[in-house]
Amino acid sequence: METRIELKQGWKILQDVHDTGEKTGLYAAREADTSVGSQVSEWEELEELKHLQLIYARQPYFGRELRYFNQAPWWYKTEFEVPDQKVTDAVLKFTNVDYYGKVWINGEFLGEHEGYSAPFSFNVKDKLVFGEKNYLIVKVSSPWDDEVELDAQDSRTHLVKRNMVKGTYEHSDTFIQRDVNPVGIYGKVELILTEEGVLEDQTDLKYELDPDVRKADIYVETEARGLKSGETYDFNVKIREKESGLIKAEKTVQIMAEKAETGFKCELKVEDVRLWSTWDHGYPWMYQAELTLSRGKDILSSRTTNFAFRDIQIERNEKITRFWLNNRKLYIRGTSYFPDCYISAMTKERYLRDLLNVKAAGFNLVRVHVHTEQEVFYDLCDELGIAVFQDSEYNWTHPSTDEWAQRFADVYRENVKLLKHHPSLICWIIMNEPGCIDPDGNVRRRFMEENPGPALYREVQKMDPGRPIIKGSFCEDDLLSGDSHNYLGSLCGGEYADIYEQTEKLNTEYGFDAPGSSENLKTVPAVYHRLEKLVDDIPKIQEYQYKLLKYYTEHYRIQKYEPCSGYIQFMFIDLCPQSFYGLYDWWGIPKKGLQAILESNAPVGAFAKYKDYLDSLYIVNDTDGTLGECELTWIITETLNGELVEKGSVKAEVPADSRVMVKTFEKEYGKGQKWNLTLILSDNNGKCMAKNTYQDICTLLSRVDGHPDRMSHEFGMRLYWA
Repeated sequence: METRIELKQGWKILQDVHDTGEKTGLYAAREADTSVGSQVSEWEELEELKHLQLIYARQPYFGRELRYFNQAPWWYKTEFEVPDQKVTDAVLKFTNVDYYGKVWINGEFLGEHEGYSAPFSFNVKDKLVFGEKNYLIVKVSSPWDDEVELDAQDSRTHLVKRNMVKGTYEHSDTFIQRDVNPVGIYGKVELILTEEGVLEDQTDLKYELDPDVRKADIYVETEARGLKSGETYDFNVKIREKESGLIKAEKTVQIMAEKAETGFKCELKVEDVRLWSTWDHGYPWMYQAELTLSRGKDILSSRTTNFAFRDIQIERNEKITRFWLNNRKLYIRGTSYFPDCYISAMTKERYLRDLLNVKAAGFNLVRVHVHTEQEVFYDLCDELGIAVFQDSEYNWTHPSTDEWAQRFADVYRENVKLLKHHPSLICWIIMNEPGCIDPDGNVRRRFMEENPGPALYREVQKMDPGRPIIKGSFCEDDLLSGDSHNYLGSLCGGEYADIYEQTEKLNTEYGFDAPGSSENLKTVPAVYHRLEKLVDDIPKIQEYQYKLLKYYTEHYRIQKYEPCSGYIQFMFIDLCPQSFYGLYDWWGIPKKGLQAILESNAPVGAFAKYKDYLDSLYIVNDTDGTLGECELTWIITETLNGELVEKGSVKAEVPADSRVMVKTFEKEYGKGQKWNLTLILSDNNGKCMAKNTYQDICTLLSRVDGHPDRMSHEFGMRLYWA
């Protein structure tokens, strides 16, 4: 039997402003709050375990005063009693400590951990005092990195060498604000007491599908602790359909424990499996593995793991980067996701709101951009049938030593172990834009060809052999990567129509930032003051975001499999109250850019290829079913007076998972004209299947004045010409 004591309440905290706590023995067990030395802050009550900026900062999303949170370490303290009972095992577990953590119990040092997203634990059986008070002390720090690559400056950025494996903090390109670096304990802290026998929380479950993906061999492996040597234990595994609860397979393995920690393995067969799929290609069928450890008639410990059956493959060469789901090509319609720069601010309800909106916008995938969300987010993606590309925390510029590469690998392996059972996660991205601004190419070459890229690619393959991996996102020519980022008309200058003749195998970033609702911005006066001169121009900036997103998205749709296998728009929602790339602002209010996605991102669509003239018309079908004979009607009218210029229609067979060019116009048709274009796609019964509209289609908008160079790193946003 096991008892879980959640250490949720009763925490106290202080900031060790001179970092003398370890030297003065702050970790020693003391009841008196004042006995900590005159140079150390007093202990104060902590209302909840959350990033400290969210608790103590008047404005947690920007401001120079936020640097104070990271200039010195924080000490956490709590007291708790343990029941006076005999136990064979006692484990102290933390789910999230951001970023460096050192832990003492009753004055004894337990160990330390680096990272923020993966759980870690310590065996404390021999360090607890039963029936009396126990003292838990944790030192937490998330310091600033101050080494800057000045030689790598361009017109927009300077590169901070990130010594921590912490993703996008201090991004240098108005993504995370300059002064925001989350710090603190969040999630759960709990003590797990075992009278006899306890299963590990994480279960290693693998499966092999037969060629027709209808049967599966399942391999379950886990560890048990606190066993009695010489005793016989039963390890039972049930595989259930999550929807119905129907047991699909069951097996019991009996083992005699030779020591307190013993591994269990079990193999099962499941027939007539239901495959997990994205919402637009089927249903996300989920299963549960129920594990039970017993001795005789006594159930000692049980665990439940959600999982699913699905086959995911990547086809990759010089011309193609393409995903296959359950033996069918998967055309990716994706968006990047980073909903709040404080992960502990997110709740299941906020995640659900966002993911329902993701699905309603037609996206079948989210890319979790250079960070790791709470695990409940991945549970929801599993249940909703939304695929996930999962980035590591590697981004742009880091130390190029082997020692740092090893630290990065250690942190990343923990994340792979934590998340690999989620069926929605279909691809790991080991590094994002390695050496993004790298004049001589040495940084990118080292990370991609020497360390950590090649070694970590092999290691993740070994840890998770059934899942595709992108070694370096934005390394299109690398045969273990193969995706591109494109910001023409945005960060890279030029105009959005400059992509007209370009081809990409798989785009994983494109977009444009625009301020959101001015009424929402008014609730943050400091941000609003910096953007106040732009308020009357917000509709114009949002209009440009709309035009760019529509142009890019449809450009990729009409290149379907020739060669493009999908796209990931950057980003879905702003991660704080600022001007950013989201389709929604931080408060969840849509920008006009969302309209572009609603027009261009549905599984079935009708699209025009155009520049400053009309070129051709296409029907695109991303579904697994044929549309049969369809009719596409086009109506061209004068923009100013609505007079009809041309109306026509054409019929075409539209196979499953296809794109069909149905109409070409004469050379440079409409150039210089002010025309609106409406497209209506109907089935053979006249029912409308898709509609698309283009206002003043032959007039291309010029890039917004002041973008991209005018920026505020303090607020983390573009200022344009303000």
